[in-house]
Amino acid sequence: MWTVLEQVAAAAPQLFLYVVGLFVVMILLSLLISLRRAEAADRPEIIRALADLMAFWKRR
Repeated sequence: MWTVLEQVAAAAPQLFLYVVGLFVVMILLSLLISLRRAEAADRPEIIRALADLMAFWKRR
């Protein structure tokens, strides 16, 4: 799998960035959707997970 991703990144870097960006957007949207439908007691865990994800991408 990593070899294929490396070849795609070398052959079409813009397409690779679109795919990675789409993946990140899908993760963020899924967290936001789950936050909307969550019970009040579960919301702090979801918000913490979203903050951890944002901190991970900020470090990169």
